[in-house]
Amino acid sequence: MSAVKGSIGKLEIEWLTPPHGVYGSGLVRTAGGEAISCSWRKDDQGIWIELPHGVFGFDIVAARDDDGRLQYGLTERESGRAWESLSFLRAGEQVVGAEVSGKKKAIRVRAQMPGKIVRIMIAEGDVVEKGQALMVMEAMKMENQIKAPQTGRITAVKVTVGQAVETGADLIHVGAAE
Repeated sequence: MSAVKGSIGKLEIEWLTPPHGVYGSGLVRTAGGEAISCSWRKDDQGIWIELPHGVFGFDIVAARDDDGRLQYGLTERESGRAWESLSFLRAGEQVVGAEVSGKKKAIRVRAQMPGKIVRIMIAEGDVVEKGQALMVMEAMKMENQIKAPQTGRITAVKVTVGQAVETGADLIHVGAAE
């Protein structure tokens, strides 16, 4: 897993515990190697990050690219510095590999929260379209559809109906389309 790096104010940092959730706290490492604590709070337009040398706000705008992945644009409040075309894997996805020919990468779909598998609508070898429902998982008394993150072929179904899964558990592998 590669580190999440960036700049906040005049400080170049590497997130040791990247922001996750509406608010929280964690650690960043400075370019000089010092680990310092930080906290964050998300609002309707973006995020506020508090470090020992100040509080910094970032407006975040998201749009989907041609492959359906979110691309982010960040603008630092006050300074106006901007970053475009930032992309991150969605929760539950991990890049597994890529074909040398430049085909789309295979994706490992993972559970975003603990739950129980109530229905599986595909099988290994099936070709699926991006956004197609693959399975239904019950979590927190709600049924959630797990959808294909890309067009491709199902290379593995890692769960069975009735199985309880934990956050991060492999559900399905979606390989590149042939």
